[in-house]
Amino acid sequence: MSRCLAVLAGAVAVSVVGYAPAAAADPSSSANGRSASTVVDDLESQGYNVQINWVNGFDTKPLSDCWVTGVNNPGDTAPTDGTFTTVYVDVSCPNGDGDRGSFGIGVGIG
Repeated sequence: MSRCLAVLAGAVAVSVVGYAPAAAADPSSSANGRSASTVVDDLESQGYNVQINWVNGFDTKPLSDCWVTGVNNPGDTAPTDGTFTTVYVDVSCPNGDGDRGSFGIGVGIG
């Protein structure tokens, strides 16, 4: 009888694991420092609704010139059919042409 219960318990455990939803990929994993346009495109292709937080620089720059400093998924959930999952992408852009967060001093003579 105990062997029968052990087999039954094992079968139930396997069936429960089989129906468990796949773990959601963390949208923030390895996003920092990557091109903002690449990260936004990747997240949207996974079904996320993406909102951008402009944290530094000019928001008039194209996303391809900017980089990601963080991704926040407040509900820690992945998008599924019938759900609306918003992630917030922190984006930093250059302050000027060729600037990636540093500054320089220019002197004009003439």
